Amino acid sequence: MEGRKKMLITADYRKKNTPGFEHSFVVLTCPQLGCRGSRRVVGDYVLTAKDMASDVPFPDTIAIFPNVDKNETSDKHPLMYMPYRALIPAKVDNMLVACRAFSSDQTVQEYFNLIPHCMALGQAAGTAAALSVKSGADLRKVNIGALQDSLNKQGVPLPNRA
Repeated sequence: MEGRKKMLITADYRKKNTPGFEHSFVVLTCPQLGCRGSRRVVGDYVLTAKDMASDVPFPDTIAIFPNVDKNETSDKHPLMYMPYRALIPAKVDNMLVACRAFSSDQTVQEYFNLIPHCMALGQAAGTAAALSVKSGADLRKVNIGALQDSLNKQGVPLPNRA
């Protein structure tokens, strides 16, 4: 109910203060329920709450996410590093998981399953797949340095990359 109330307050504000909105009205809200958590793959590495409280990048970091909304923890540890290994399902060859199902515990899943995170994982997975095809290497054996360099050239900020 709180979200609906905020939406109605915003709509009223716009009607009163934004030219062109004077006769606007809300047609539909929240047509679909969703869930925050989802099933997750167990990967070559499982991200945990302990990783959220670490300031040390993984050697195979493929994305950096802002570690927000956790009060003191966020202040002390403002970044979360995503390792490539969390996209690789354990005991499955040549497959990557570039979505909310990445390998993590419930705590990490709660904070890092949003669309921007999925986009970053998809970019890394697509780049890794291209490198795998180009080199003929299994996805587990993709050259991490080459993957990080390619992502960095695409504008992805990564530790220890220019």
